[in-house]
Amino acid sequence: MISLFKDYIIRSSPYKGGSTRKDAGTAGNTVLHKMSSNENPLGASPKAVEAIYKNLHQAGEYGFQDDLVFTEKLSRFFEGKLSPEQFLPANSGMELLDIICRAFLNQGDYCILSSPTFMAYKNFSELCGAAVIDVPLQKDNFKLNVHAIAAAVNKKTKLIFISNPNNPTGSFISRTEMDALINSLPDHVVLIYDEVYYQYVEQADYPRAQDYIEKGKNVIGLHSFSKAYGLAGLRIGYIFSTSTIMDYLRRLRRPFMINSLSMEAAMAALDDWKHLTETLRINLTEKRWLYRQLDKLNIHYWKSDANFILIRPAMDADIFAGQLLKEGIMIRTAAVMGAPGCVRVTIGTREMNAAFIVALTKFYIEYE
Repeated sequence: MISLFKDYIIRSSPYKGGSTRKDAGTAGNTVLHKMSSNENPLGASPKAVEAIYKNLHQAGEYGFQDDLVFTEKLSRFFEGKLSPEQFLPANSGMELLDIICRAFLNQGDYCILSSPTFMAYKNFSELCGAAVIDVPLQKDNFKLNVHAIAAAVNKKTKLIFISNPNNPTGSFISRTEMDALINSLPDHVVLIYDEVYYQYVEQADYPRAQDYIEKGKNVIGLHSFSKAYGLAGLRIGYIFSTSTIMDYLRRLRRPFMINSLSMEAAMAALDDWKHLTETLRINLTEKRWLYRQLDKLNIHYWKSDANFILIRPAMDADIFAGQLLKEGIMIRTAAVMGAPGCVRVTIGTREMNAAFIVALTKFYIEYE
């Protein structure tokens, strides 16, 4: 009997996202502080919100059939170093990962990722019938194992997924490491460089996707408006690459792919330097404050180059998260991302962070 269904889709591992406030709320308890999804605690860019209001009258009409206005804006944002045709916006990084995987992966192909990491890479690759090879990050410091990745590449390898800074570890890949990896890759491999947290990085030797794309390398950069710009609910992001790769990927673009309000908001957010500057200032100040509080409580954590901190409590991670939820603090356990026994905490405002520490001391010191 001929099956209607593809076996590899049935066998695939669905991506499991974080909970919403409604998901986490229980009777008699209001979740006060959501520190589980790496959202901007300041909320959306005010200029983006203003742009939405100004363009609400368009909601009853078809908007931009193509994305030329947006890609021209992105080209100017990149100081003209990449042409408008080298960008592809879509409904979030998730849709873009789906497009990339459908474009490059066939059943029997291989792709490589390094856990702990963002497991949507695995999900979309499996939905295309590809085998996912995990070359784990180094155990103690979460450094990328460049030599092991290069050794894992074979003739069937099509994609390599790199997140820098990495989610959920917050770890950082230096320019030297990235140069070594990219220069080791054969021409039939494309590297997906997910740098959605790039605004938060302070390291001087942080490598940018653009640097490699300008040199003609098979690299696809991925950016999102969900983090520093505070537009997570609008679901908008973009990829960029060489002209050859983007000419191919843009063939998968649908007409009217992005709704007009999301596009207007994203373009306005790019100009909102005041909101972005304040976002980064608060993140840095509060990250350092949280480090000091966690040190006082003798809680193990890893320093982060993003807007979240990975913590390994000296108790069961699910119980740890559950106790915090009872106090109105949402965080996320990281087992699903390949970091069992750990939790990920978004860096918030001082009010949010102080509430997290107060809630933590109610049960953790007693446990210790």
